[in-house]
Amino acid sequence: MILEKIKEYKKFKSNVDFADFLGVSPQLISKWGSRNTFDIDILYSRLPELSPDWLLTGAGSMLRTDSQLVTEFSTAPPAGGTLIPLYDGVITAGMMQTADMATVGQPAEMVNAGDWFRDATAAMRVHGDSMHPNYPSGCIVALKVVGNKRLVIYGQDYVIETEEYRTLKRIQRSVEQTCWLACSTNTEMWEQGELTGRLIHEPFDVHIDDVRMLYLVLGVVRRNHSSRIVYNQCVSTL
Repeated sequence: MILEKIKEYKKFKSNVDFADFLGVSPQLISKWGSRNTFDIDILYSRLPELSPDWLLTGAGSMLRTDSQLVTEFSTAPPAGGTLIPLYDGVITAGMMQTADMATVGQPAEMVNAGDWFRDATAAMRVHGDSMHPNYPSGCIVALKVVGNKRLVIYGQDYVIETEEYRTLKRIQRSVEQTCWLACSTNTEMWEQGELTGRLIHEPFDVHIDDVRMLYLVLGVVRRNHSSRIVYNQCVSTL
């Protein structure tokens, strides 16, 4: 069984250890085992060194051999550090029409996060300004997959992924019991026209059953200046 082979590979002694590593409940691990199934997105986001073909079919090599990921994961990360898979998929923050919903099954690279995000399972880049100033466009957020939607903490920031968009929002309680209220931190308002005085980035309901993946935002990495070097005629020393 694939789950048992993964537990043996990672040397987990129990389902509790396995569940803690994946960020899901032990009950979910037991349910997967009884049904001989699992959530491939959760497993691959936490274990990107595994072969996608092996996860899907159980055939072939368990570890990937088509990149340097096997080498990176076969050696320990830097002392006191953690390697987080950085995915190419874009998280939108206010511009959902530009969302890139391509599959994010394979990480573009591994990010050394040091001691900061030991429990992170993924990292992605943010596009848009609805969550400004907390998450400026272009920043990278560290994420932890949430396997049980009942564990959502209202007032916290999450990446919500449905069939049609992947967006970063602050989740609040909705008046509809079957929905979450997805809110922005950018409080800019329309200054003219029929919408004057209304929020540009208004909150909206997301049906909980439409959410296929959910990530808690653990933190953010951003640059304050462009990486381009600008030379001026006057030079100052610090």
